[in-house]
Amino acid sequence: MKKSIGDNIFPENMSFAQGLETLKRSGYDGIELWLGDRPWFQMSTTDAQLRELRDQIHAAGLEVSDIANSLDWKQNVSSREPVKREAAVQHIRRQIEAAQIFNCDAILVVAGVVNSTTPYNEVYNRCLESMRSLGKDAASAKVKIGVENCCSEQKFLLSPREFKTFLDEVNNPWVGIHLDVGNIHDTGFAEQWIEMLGPQITRIHVKDVLVHRGRCGEESVYTNIFLGNNNWRAIRDAMTKVGYDGWLIAEMEARYHYAPDQQIYDTAAALNRVISGNV
Repeated sequence: MKKSIGDNIFPENMSFAQGLETLKRSGYDGIELWLGDRPWFQMSTTDAQLRELRDQIHAAGLEVSDIANSLDWKQNVSSREPVKREAAVQHIRRQIEAAQIFNCDAILVVAGVVNSTTPYNEVYNRCLESMRSLGKDAASAKVKIGVENCCSEQKFLLSPREFKTFLDEVNNPWVGIHLDVGNIHDTGFAEQWIEMLGPQITRIHVKDVLVHRGRCGEESVYTNIFLGNNNWRAIRDAMTKVGYDGWLIAEMEARYHYAPDQQIYDTAAALNRVISGNV
């Protein structure tokens, strides 16, 4: 397996070049790029500018593990507003284009946000339609769409069986699940999701979770690897059982208050332990 972490972990005063240098020095194999999160990668970023980023990444001895998306929460394919749905389609297509530029074969999307005004059945049907359509783009580009499981935040696809049914109904090998082992905290157990969805996993996000905390304002339930309640031995065993040998991508929400770059090093060391199975 290879280890990666998102460019959204870079402290605010750290440049892209400095971030790449830090990742390489701390032992990562790649970087996850977040469309819409940092100034160097926005919808307005040109192909030429993306190629410059690609060259910097390769010069640093790194790869792009996947292209993620911070825009889906405000502009989602499940929205009742046609303008927002179309915007969501466009930024997912841009992810696919960017993946091709970065020689990467996977993107991450958040498909479906259920709330009091947008009920589950509507969200399901719109997401199904959009993933079937975008799956054709993905197949043509040979870039896999990984639909992330953000169960609590989305109120959508809350169980592994639900998620598998959704993917089976999309019925496209280029659309799978970008499985986040932290996001399952109040809807099941990550190791069971891995076993049930194994062949359909495109990438795995890695973080820990404090299952008894619950969100309160800006307080996060998510924490550093090995500090929470995930059963890491069971998770690692499940990866072995399904033959997952792809990217492990750290996604940290809670951040160090001091020496923020140290979190990058500490997370790399934790990923090494997960990969080695020495947990």
